[in-house]
Amino acid sequence: MSSLLTDVPSLLSLSRLCQWGSAFEPPRHFGSHSVPIPMTTPHHRWPVAALVVVACVSFGCPRVLHLDYQPSNSIKGSGTVEVAPFLYVGHSTGLMKQKQLESGSRDVEALYLSEGIGEFFTNAVRQELAFSGYHVQPGEGRVMSGTVEQFFLDYVGEVEQRFEIRASFKVDRTDSAAFISVCRSHVQQPGDWMKSGLLIKQGIKDCIEQFLNSARAAGAL
Repeated sequence: MSSLLTDVPSLLSLSRLCQWGSAFEPPRHFGSHSVPIPMTTPHHRWPVAALVVVACVSFGCPRVLHLDYQPSNSIKGSGTVEVAPFLYVGHSTGLMKQKQLESGSRDVEALYLSEGIGEFFTNAVRQELAFSGYHVQPGEGRVMSGTVEQFFLDYVGEVEQRFEIRASFKVDRTDSAAFISVCRSHVQQPGDWMKSGLLIKQGIKDCIEQFLNSARAAGAL
């Protein structure tokens, strides 16, 4: 299973099977020769449908979350802050692993963000800073960086769903020592996969607000 999820072509092929398996039609061209193949009928399609079911049950049909993050906080600040890309270290390297949420569930369904987790978190940090009044742009005075160490979504018992995130922040300043902070957030809601995105965004927002409060208190921002 792990080899399939880390292989982008295989993952895309599986996703297409899951979505379009019932309309699958065998290829009609082989090399430089054309071979006439009759159109599939419902009678001929059932083996393909069976193949799709077996593939999804065995390997899990990937589910992709498209999240629209909206900043909101009560913190006020000013000045220029540069935000370097945060790195997601919760999974091993690999294009799809950088998008995949961690989970302890035995459910075979794999859950992904539509973009890299580090990229999504970086943009959320930038949006929250801009919302607070900071000018987010390149500059030497204050440079923020960090890592996302945990991005975990799973069930709690039979009825609850929880999201856990842990991230490390570092603010390098030219006029003082670097400021380092870690944020953690654990949020839960009734187990509804249709609302997973709301739970994830709430956890991210809580984590960033923890950092902003501690950085403001320490005079780092």
